[in-house]
Amino acid sequence: IKLQQVPGVTDLGLMPRKVSKVAIVGGGPMGSGIATTLILSHYPVILKEINEKFLNAGIGRIKENLQSRVRKGKMTKDNYDKTLSLLTGVLDYEKFKSVDLAIETVVENVKLKQQIFAELEQHCPSHCILATNTSTIDLDLIGEKTNSQDRIVGTHFFA
Repeated sequence: IKLQQVPGVTDLGLMPRKVSKVAIVGGGPMGSGIATTLILSHYPVILKEINEKFLNAGIGRIKENLQSRVRKGKMTKDNYDKTLSLLTGVLDYEKFKSVDLAIETVVENVKLKQQIFAELEQHCPSHCILATNTSTIDLDLIGEKTNSQDRIVGTHFFA
């Protein structure tokens, strides 16, 4: 098969980035679902929430997702424990300094997303891809309060 070359696109020498560790901001149904998928794919995940109550709820959803697999015979208890060990819950950004991908999954609120992306820019390494799960808000608007618009991407997950 001969691949089509597109001048100005395929000749830029762009290379995929290696993602070894992922952070997720927001442990609601979407964030916990994404976290579940990532740890099942053997990625270490840091899940950040704004308080213990929300963090415990998000981790609880992830545990339930995995326990459902155990009940259905799709996962052993040992594999459950190994998979869950890939998840770290946090209330601050301190552990974000070693992530390659940060995914924001909070409510569709422009000011909140702008604040989060400004915080991600401060706490994530410069190579880190900054992703939003928005389906309605312009990425330029989300990144307006940062100097990192070149590394902000949209990633819309759905079930």
